[in-house]
Amino acid sequence: MHVGIIGVGNIGSIIADLLLKQGHELHLINRHVDKLRKYEGIANTYLDVEKLPEVDALFLCVKPQDALGALKKIPSSKHRRLFISTVTGFTIGEITSYVNDDVTRIMPNIPISIGKGVIGISYSKECSKRKDEIQRLLTPFGKLVEVDESLFPAVTALSGSGPAFIFVIIESLVDAGLKLGLPYETAMKLTIETFRGSAELLEQEGKHPGELRHIVTSPAGTTIEGIYSLEREGLRGTIMKTIFDTYKRALELQKS
Repeated sequence: MHVGIIGVGNIGSIIADLLLKQGHELHLINRHVDKLRKYEGIANTYLDVEKLPEVDALFLCVKPQDALGALKKIPSSKHRRLFISTVTGFTIGEITSYVNDDVTRIMPNIPISIGKGVIGISYSKECSKRKDEIQRLLTPFGKLVEVDESLFPAVTALSGSGPAFIFVIIESLVDAGLKLGLPYETAMKLTIETFRGSAELLEQEGKHPGELRHIVTSPAGTTIEGIYSLEREGLRGTIMKTIFDTYKRALELQKS
């Protein structure tokens, strides 16, 4: 498949690398030549959106402030392309006012780089007959979760930005391990495997997190002491406020 990607920044380059591994022929557009150098000889590269050739699928991966300018310059196609946007705040309706394509909106997160991401996805009405085609293209990225487009700011806050918050939590746990005398490598391995095992157990059991938390929590034991400290310090509220503040920012971007 011939695939175009407008914007080869953090997410755009990850998508490009994944699609190259799948054997697609890529046409990459970025206004900064340094972003394109790594793809010389393995993909077609352009500095100007207007030079985009005919493609079967087109990803828009630019920053929100650059999206309108890019949309105005995208050449029209002889056929209806699959148009996939990662741009925060730009709705399907806004995009379809500039391109005559079948538009899908996605919110990926950075674990797509290893095929373990989660992608919030919303389809335009015109894409209803092309869902299988879109899913075949995106499945190597990770798991697809279809959501109503009105919920995209919430998806952005929870799973789009979520890895950054998880990395902060992991860093804090590792630092705690260091303070307790554990070597860095040991503290990191213990933390990562604890996260991985807990998430997989939660997924397999299909239970509410609180049920599994109670299994670990013995009367007058060490875990309840830690739980009490978390509640006293307001960790639950802090995390919820973090997600809500991120959500509000996503709404602001959408309105602007």
